[in-house]
Amino acid sequence: MPVRTQSRCINRLASLMFCFVLVSPTASVAQGRLVLNVRHDHAWGSCSGTLTLDEYGVRYETKHTKDARSWAYGDVQQFQVEEGRHLKILTYEDRKWRLGADKAFEFEWQENQATPEEVYQFIQARVPRPIAAWLLVSHLGEARFEFPVKHLGIWKGTEGRLVFTDRWVVLQAGEKDEEKSGNRTWRYDDLESISSSGPYELTLTTYEQQKFHYASRSVYRFQLKEPLRAGTYDALWRFVNGKEPED
Repeated sequence: MPVRTQSRCINRLASLMFCFVLVSPTASVAQGRLVLNVRHDHAWGSCSGTLTLDEYGVRYETKHTKDARSWAYGDVQQFQVEEGRHLKILTYEDRKWRLGADKAFEFEWQENQATPEEVYQFIQARVPRPIAAWLLVSHLGEARFEFPVKHLGIWKGTEGRLVFTDRWVVLQAGEKDEEKSGNRTWRYDDLESISSSGPYELTLTTYEQQKFHYASRSVYRFQLKEPLRAGTYDALWRFVNGKEPED
């Protein structure tokens, strides 16, 4: 190959590699740092800026300096990751005029930066506290127990399947609820208990925070479409309570 042609090929390859580093959504994750261009919604209006997550915490940088923040992971009560590229950070800051209720910051990041699952995996690898995951992870693993259910929400329910795998508990929403962020994923570390008051009822009590600072648990109640036999419930209870905390 002539020297000029070879040089041209090398330059083109270098340019392609440089572009890949710029647009690859996982490049910053691999370096232990995730940078997202975000919109932060206020009660009135919004601002935009950069949300950076690294090994130590979260930093929001914006020209709207009143909303700029920096949190160590220990200063965050709970992260909530949603399928619509939405991240909610519940802090220990008091909300004015809300009787001491804790302040939450909500962000929506741009497309083609990272998937919701990548953001969730980045956070859960660094944060031991419960994470509210309004999404369905791609690698569920083998289902050990699976039940057709309806999740009883405050205003309306979500129909689907409640699945217990070796690593996750998942509410997999049906087709009519899937587009409304009906999917949920919990680590076993995020569960306080599992219980049943009858053959057509199953309850998960989690360590997720409620909306108000004095309510420290979130309870999820499910109607079962098929009866839960005593032997199946006993096996499920032993399976869930036998899970060792993840490192």
